[in-house]
Amino acid sequence: MAAPLLTRDPRSGAYSRAFFDEIIEREIERAKRHKGLLSVMSVVIANWNTFVREEEAAAVEGVVRTIANTLQSNLRMTDYLFRWEDDEFLALLIEADLEACKVKVSRLGDMFRPWREGKGPVARLLKVRAGAATLTGDLVFAGVLQIARAAARDASGEIPAIMV
Repeated sequence: MAAPLLTRDPRSGAYSRAFFDEIIEREIERAKRHKGLLSVMSVVIANWNTFVREEEAAAVEGVVRTIANTLQSNLRMTDYLFRWEDDEFLALLIEADLEACKVKVSRLGDMFRPWREGKGPVARLLKVRAGAATLTGDLVFAGVLQIARAAARDASGEIPAIMV
């Protein structure tokens, strides 16, 4: 008997990566069928390994939950938020074009700026970065996902959002 699908990540409350795998094909097909837009936004904690190594487990849990809550409060009800990896969240943005992604990435940058100055949920620097990409034409979604993730991990901060 197969194990039941874990829909939510227990540490963050966001949807799990396994749930992403369950719904992504449906959402891609829906976007194609209705000639709609589908975008993805990646949000990473750039100094995650150092943070986890130097902080208590309770502080790490609190930061993960705070980031998830902050991201969820900046998404629409039609969007999905996933815990992608330990240091990364992924948002699937339904009917969001590149301009909407740029606005969202910029707004999140402003919200997380105090964290980069040590004025976040813990008294230490936390580098939270975001990047986004929009699925257009007959492109493969995996490529769009890869571009959004690369933009979020770009240390120069020069690529807030990319359209392919």
